[in-house]
Order: sequence, then structure tokens, then C-alpha cells
Amino acid sequence: MSAQRDKSAKAASPAQESDRGSGSRLSAILNAAERVFGEHGYAGASMRNIADEAGVAQALVHYHYASKDKLYEAVFERRSSAINLHRGKLLDALFASEQTVTVEDVLTIAFTPLSDIFDGEEAANLALYVQLVASVSLGSDERSRRIRETYYDPIAERFIDALHTVLPGIAREQAVWAYLFSVGARQQAHALNGRAKRLGARDRAKKSTAHYSDLVRFAAAGIRELVRNGAETMDTGGTSGKTSGRTSGSKAKATKTPRARNASA
Repeated sequence: MSAQRDKSAKAASPAQESDRGSGSRLSAILNAAERVFGEHGYAGASMRNIADEAGVAQALVHYHYASKDKLYEAVFERRSSAINLHRGKLLDALFASEQTVTVEDVLTIAFTPLSDIFDGEEAANLALYVQLVASVSLGSDERSRRIRETYYDPIAERFIDALHTVLPGIAREQAVWAYLFSVGARQQAHALNGRAKRLGARDRAKKSTAHYSDLVRFAAAGIRELVRNGAETMDTGGTSGKTSGRTSGSKAKATKTPRARNASA
């Protein structure tokens, strides 16, 4: 009888297998895909590797994700949806408040540690996700462009609008570059590759977030200097502060425009 049950279980179709604990199996597949893609890159990963890592039949992986491309995109969709929802809610609350909002407030939300969003998640898993994001951030291929535009540009627009609101002197083009420079620094803060220690910095615990306050101060000072330099260039007849984009008087997408502190504050 036991042998018959074993044989029946082995003969189960991907659909039947999916019906039994679908959520946990999907999580196992996505977790495995994140590890394999993170360690080997898109080109070096295979559906077979991912199935083996997840401990499921390869047919089940193909049942849920028709191609490696679809599975790769699903890895980004899962993480980015949670991250964007978390940061978006914090932005909504900030802009709906009566407080005087500063660039530091906006950056603090933009730099929310992933360990705060994915409570209890292994730091090593989050580090692999950061590696994947860095790859698509710099990639010029169609796949990377599609992932950026779908999962990361919408929240980027929100933060760019927020910077444009709290720094009245910033031009749209400056706000775009301020955001891109800042998230580049954020990727270094997220990284757990040991490079900072090798270059002479003190080692930090994998779940430490103390350095994020330094990151906020660093980015805020740089953004204010960017605005100040742009204003000085315009005063002397230059063009670096001019842009064909939105003017500083434009309304941001936030639910309520906060009382913004001047860029020189």
C-alpha cells in the first residue's frame, strides 16, 4: 500500500502538485531563483538549477513560470512590490503630516533598510537581491530596461517629485540626478561583499543599520550643494540650472504638499 502511495505521488501532475501548498512551493521556487540568479547571473542560471535548489520537480517550475525570463522577472516583482508599498506608505504619511518636511525626511524613507521591510529575512538573501538590482540598474539590454521601467521607475518618480517639492530651488533635471546619485550610494550601503572592510572600514554586523544615518547626511549635503551650484550658475548666466522639464513651482504627486524647508537650511 505504501509503495502504491509513493507511485501515485510521483505520478502527480504539476497542477496537482501546485494545488498542495501552492504558496509555500511558489515561495520556495522564488527563493531558489533569487539565490541562483544572484550567485550565477541570468546567463549562468538554468531552470534545472533552480528546481534543484528549490527541491521541486523542474516540471513544476515550468508550470508556474513558462520561461526563465518570466521567472527572473517574478523575482524582481516579488521584492519590489513589497519595497515600493512600504516606502510609498511612508511617503504618503510624511506628506500628509503637518511637519516641515526636509530632504533628510525624504531620503530616510528612500534609504529604508531592507531588513526593516523584510523582517526576519536572512541578510545573505537580501544581499543577493541587491546584486540583482545593481545588475538591472546598469544593464542596457531590453530585459533590464523592461524591469527598471516596470518595477522601479514608478517609485523613482515619486521620490523625484518629493525632492522637487521639499527643495524649491531644484530643477527637474537636478532632482532626477539627485535621486540616481543617491540610490547608487544606497546600493553600496546595502552591499555585504566585504569591500568596505578590505579598504579599511570597520566591519559591521550583517543586520546593522547604523551607517544609514551617515548615508542620509551624505546624500542630503550633496543634493543641497547640487542645488546651490545650479542657482549660482543661473545667476551668472549659465545654463546648467535650466531644464526643459518641470519648473520648481510644479505640484508634486504627494497627497499633500508639505511646508518645505529652503535648500540652504
